[in-house]
Amino acid sequence: MSRDTPRHADDGTEIPPVVASRRVFDGKMIGVRVDTLRAADGASYEREVVEYGQAVVLVPVDAEGRLLLVRQYRHPAGAWLLELPAGGVDARDASPDGAAQRELREETGHRGTLRRIGGMFLAPGYSTEYQHVYAASDLVEDPLEADADEDLRLERLTLDEALAAVDRGEIRDAKSIAALLMFVRQDSAVTDR
Repeated sequence: MSRDTPRHADDGTEIPPVVASRRVFDGKMIGVRVDTLRAADGASYEREVVEYGQAVVLVPVDAEGRLLLVRQYRHPAGAWLLELPAGGVDARDASPDGAAQRELREETGHRGTLRRIGGMFLAPGYSTEYQHVYAASDLVEDPLEADADEDLRLERLTLDEALAAVDRGEIRDAKSIAALLMFVRQDSAVTDR
């Protein structure tokens, strides 16, 4: 099938074919391309696409039922944000599961039993990034050195405290909020709230 042949989604709707694509940036963490698509009426339009790949987000729960979060400076936001541990799946990892265990160790100093509880596109309007969400339990101290450019501060909150932090706007990144929602819907019984 050629690149400009229409494809269809599971529900039968046409997926606009890409008729041209050009690279505009290749960086350390992301790439950017501009795709030209053809609409069903024959008109064409462009979309900028940030290429990132896959990532993982973790909801680690310690033996006391507290969630392990990290506070770190996020330059694009210009602020220190309280977040769930997360990171990209890269060449060091054989799979999202491997990346999840590595990120858990790097960012919280623990390893644990992982269970995938969901997944999501971070910002499908402009990015290819897909995030796998894991609950982590049975935590055991087993630190890995964090990346040199990360300054992480571990914080432990009950589930209710974490949800209140969302309400106050203290937890304000989309991945942490969405992962907490997935956790509440699937795993809240493991915490004392």
